[in-house]
Amino acid sequence: MKIEPLKENQSSISTLCESYMFSAYKSFDEIIKTYNDLKKENPKKQVLFTLDDLNQAEYTSSHATMSYDLDETDGYDLSGVDSSAFEDGEHVGYLSTKSEFFIRKANFEKQVVNIDFSNVCKKGLILDEEEAIIQQKKNENPLYLFDEQIIIKIVPVNVSYKAIYGFPNGYFSSDLNPFENYALAKHLYEKYNYEFFGIGASFLGFFRKELLNEKEIKKLTIDLNKLYNKENISGNFNYITKSNFLFIKYIESIEDYEQ
Repeated sequence: MKIEPLKENQSSISTLCESYMFSAYKSFDEIIKTYNDLKKENPKKQVLFTLDDLNQAEYTSSHATMSYDLDETDGYDLSGVDSSAFEDGEHVGYLSTKSEFFIRKANFEKQVVNIDFSNVCKKGLILDEEEAIIQQKKNENPLYLFDEQIIIKIVPVNVSYKAIYGFPNGYFSSDLNPFENYALAKHLYEKYNYEFFGIGASFLGFFRKELLNEKEIKKLTIDLNKLYNKENISGNFNYITKSNFLFIKYIESIEDYEQ
């Protein structure tokens, strides 16, 4: 297991918060231990791991950031921004330093105000039988949801669902967008105490300290049915009874590349 500060050439997008490269791990338990250790070391911040297909996730994150003007600087006081964000006295036009995180945060929060779980469910996501099997496999063996190299972001926010500010994702029109992912993560946190701790090109990852009780399982099954616009598919979610982790797709369709 190896963890070291993220180097500039290890990511294709700007780093607006403290970030690390995590690699050479051998088990999902090592991933979770690292998550818990970093949470203890950063009690006033949130820890976010990249999940499946890092290159694609960074690609869609970059385009989502541009599409939703999350790096827009107009109207903000830039007097306290690091000098490296300027060229010849002019701002470079995109966010590139930790000192600018407040801009990303404010731009995001302006656009998420009227979005809640009911809006997310109206997006029209479905989970067909083949995808349900894939999602179940990922939940039963989540190690395969992580790339060989994981970027870990320590995001300066007070609750887990706001960690998405550090890696906004959801670009294609048929996928959940960053604000819908935020609303979904907020719903799972407030209703089931799931911490949002991971996002990739296809999946969101959630964690809670203990297993769900019987009442919570029934409610979560109903909510997942609403999310995927399908009735009577509770059998596809039986993994929620066995683990304190939850990995769910947020894009239109997923395929199983695991051999």
